[in-house]
Parts: sequence; structure tokens; C-alpha cells
Amino acid sequence: MAEINTTQAAKILARTKLLPHESFGRVRTLCCKMPAVYASAAVNDTVFIGRIPAGSRILADSAVSCAAGTASCTLDIGLRETSTGVVLNATGIATGVDAAAAGVKFANSGAYVTNGAEYVTLVETDVYATVKGAALAANQALKFEIYYVND
Repeated sequence: MAEINTTQAAKILARTKLLPHESFGRVRTLCCKMPAVYASAAVNDTVFIGRIPAGSRILADSAVSCAAGTASCTLDIGLRETSTGVVLNATGIATGVDAAAAGVKFANSGAYVTNGAEYVTLVETDVYATVKGAALAANQALKFEIYYVND
């Protein structure tokens, strides 16, 4: 019976060093919540969620938890370079996360985590959300949990 090696298994067999994001790295969580009081955000406004270090592998199990908000409001979650502000991918982590209905929603539909894709940050990277569909309600309880592997 044939066996196919993953990229990381091939490195193990070749006795090549694996990077922390490939094996034995620590799963980290960027946990951020909106302040208790804030103004509503219009469509295409952004929310700076937080920052992750270079060399981090974005995992496919991030989530958004929210109270009920404005009907049709969704959030895209993307990445941009910290030093330059250049957008790497505006929907790299998630696209169309429902912020209208209360609950916990998976945030794993982005180009960097779906369909077998993987993304490792090359530089320190900002995680941000873009308001889509309808305005984000003022003072809406909203929490982001972005998972990645590093060191």
C-alpha cells in the first residue's frame, strides 16, 4: 500500500528542521472585544482587531461572538502589514461573518484558510474587520477570537 508524505513529513524523513508553525508550535489566540461604548460603524469602515507576529500560521478555527445587531450587517476579516498598512488580503481569514444575529459564528471562510490553503505571516501583521452589508450597531457586544500557531 502506498503512502503519501505531507510536506512536513518529508522534512522529518529528510531530517530537515521544522519551523515552529509546522510542528510543536504553540496555538495562540488573539482575543479582542469591542469597547462597551462606541459609535456605529458605516459600511466599509474598519475595526482594528489586533496584531500577530511574523512567522505565524493562521488556523481555520477563528470565531466571532456577538449580540444581535443591525439587520444584514456582516464582517470581513483580513490582514495588513503593520509597518506599511498595505492590505495583504481583506478577506484572508473570513468573509461575510453574520454580525446581525446573536451567537457565535465561525470565521474561517477566507482565502488564507479554506480549500486546503495555508498562510504564514512574513512580517508583523494587523488583523482587521471591514463592515459590510449594513452599518455595525453602536455599542453592539462583539468579540473576536483569531487562532494562529507560533513559537
